[in-house]
Amino acid sequence: MADWTLDSGCEPTVRVGVVLPEDGDTQVCLDIPGTGYCASVSPAGGQACRPVQGRIVARCAEQGVALEPADHGLGTASRWRIIPPALADDADALCVRVHGVVAGRGFHWQKRIEQCLPGNLEIARVDGGILLVNELPIEAYLKGVITAEMGGECPLDLLKAQCVTARSWMLAGTEHKHDSCGFDYCNDDCCQRYQGFTHLTPSGRHAVDQTRGEAMIHRNGTIIDANYSKSCGGVVEAPGPVWGRHKAGQYAVADAPPDSYARGFLPVTPARLDEYLTGDWLKSCDVFCSPNVVPTDDLARYLGAVDETGEYFRWTVETPREQLESVLHSRFFERSGVGGRDALATLEDLVVTRRGQSGRAIAVTVVYRGRDGRQHIATIVDQYWIRYALSEKFLFSSAFKVEIQRDDAGRADTIRLVGAGWGHGAGLCQIGALGMALQEYDYFAILHHYFERMCVRRVYA
Repeated sequence: MADWTLDSGCEPTVRVGVVLPEDGDTQVCLDIPGTGYCASVSPAGGQACRPVQGRIVARCAEQGVALEPADHGLGTASRWRIIPPALADDADALCVRVHGVVAGRGFHWQKRIEQCLPGNLEIARVDGGILLVNELPIEAYLKGVITAEMGGECPLDLLKAQCVTARSWMLAGTEHKHDSCGFDYCNDDCCQRYQGFTHLTPSGRHAVDQTRGEAMIHRNGTIIDANYSKSCGGVVEAPGPVWGRHKAGQYAVADAPPDSYARGFLPVTPARLDEYLTGDWLKSCDVFCSPNVVPTDDLARYLGAVDETGEYFRWTVETPREQLESVLHSRFFERSGVGGRDALATLEDLVVTRRGQSGRAIAVTVVYRGRDGRQHIATIVDQYWIRYALSEKFLFSSAFKVEIQRDDAGRADTIRLVGAGWGHGAGLCQIGALGMALQEYDYFAILHHYFERMCVRRVYA
């Protein structure tokens, strides 16, 4: 991906980190079909690629990675490469099943799953743990993205819109989080969800094939750095409050038809925050990501396989003060290096001091008594760290208001956050795009709703 440019006209290859050293795995189990796979030391160094099939365990060893059982004659090497036959022709058909892959790292839905991976696999020992990298063409990769981000039963136009958005983000190439690790992207929400062909459906395959090479091009001539999140909650956030910079083609927009009452909430001002989050208008609102358009009971068949259904359009989280103090201490104060007499002793208040156009908090002031008995303040900045610091399971979004229940002496007893949406809220709203597809908007209309001043163009054959 590093060498790909808009003028190259060819399909790029992508390297995806699937099992990472941070997962803590010292071995990984693979089931390899008996269809011509072979294993070679990487780099090959003149050694032949030896046939391999069946159950293989890649285990950390002193000299790198041992492939077991030993009767395959494979032994130990610093890096192994597992290669399928005729990758270009059979990438859609051949897969290695990898067991126990982490999905949802650090989020409330984290779990381990099996993944069926096409393409080449590289296995190495890094920092005492296993690193498994999947290398494959971007179109094959996208088939593993769109049915991991959203379910394969989604309407075709939703899957097409998701595919063009995901492809545009990759081809824009603005994020290089893993360059030093030897791969382009990880397989999780840090980058994009990729779960191989585990959940691939005919509609998922068609969505990628029918939009092959298509990306969103801004009128300035660049590929749009297109983000997306699960649910905006009613108003899509501008890129600035989320990413700290302008992104051409992304903007704040109400996730609703042009004549909708919801349009009046852009921006979500402090004066209208209560109405936006809990007002009577919600009972009949026509916001695309609302339960009135996408019923909560139907979400299970549309969400990605690792997602958990729940109330994400509007939600409430209540936390006892002592519990929130513990979370803040470990997730914010320790990380910030605040200790000693200034360390958190008693939480007194939480105040949102800055919001984006969608009402998302981008700065929260923590008012507390320190161990010295004095009142202190500390500020949490950035929607991601706000969500991380205020919940053991990672808060759904930062679009919330704070309600504090106090005892007779005025001390904080329970902190109640009443919020909207799931995710950072910028770019394409996945559940909103689903709602539009269910209302028979085509994928061009969906993309033009969430991104501005652009066209969809095929950038490689």
